[in-house]
Amino acid sequence: MINRYPREVAEGVFALGGWWGALAYLAVGAETLLIDTGVSHVAGAIQRAVRATGVHPGSIDRIVLTHYDYDHSGSAAQLARDLDVPVAIHAADAALVSNPSDSPGLRRLLYHQPVPQVLRWEPPEIATTLGEGDTVGDWQVLHTPGHTPGSMSLVRDDVGIVGDALVFWRGRLIPNVRHLATDVAAQEASTRRLATSALRTVLPGHYSVCTDPNAVEALRRRLAA
Repeated sequence: MINRYPREVAEGVFALGGWWGALAYLAVGAETLLIDTGVSHVAGAIQRAVRATGVHPGSIDRIVLTHYDYDHSGSAAQLARDLDVPVAIHAADAALVSNPSDSPGLRRLLYHQPVPQVLRWEPPEIATTLGEGDTVGDWQVLHTPGHTPGSMSLVRDDVGIVGDALVFWRGRLIPNVRHLATDVAAQEASTRRLATSALRTVLPGHYSVCTDPNAVEALRRRLAA
């Protein structure tokens, strides 16, 4: 199936598109949230995608980052300025936004110069830090670490925006690759947590959205096998 963006993937939730394969979402509800922002210098494209949903970018209340990686936070600083909105991230990733070379494990190699300069990455200023059980608009924060220390998911009813905690690949929800994890054991625990949840629509950070209501159960069965 060819992914066409932007499109509504759950009530009031739009997949805006993918940049470097990283998906950004717009969630309309108690607050209007922009969730993840692609790579650097796609702020204009994201705003055009928002307009195409029928929502004016000026109505966005907050930018929420599921984690600090380049491909999810790249345009956050520019969008925060353009839209005059705050940026929120999990507390465990907040320090790594400004000091990404302190990243655990091999991931720190991705953030040593000249890589950030080549990618033209501008770390956003973080206005709000979030943690397990917090609410953002009408979404609840689940701490789903492993990919990064502060990787988080946002859940509303049976819809979850899960960042890089899971990916949807070739019709199946699967764990993210181990070699990108900062903590493999934590990533596996987060996978199990999401697999045993009541989610029926899972919106990952990469490849494609998952609107198959049986996909979480199928993941749970595979993990139990």
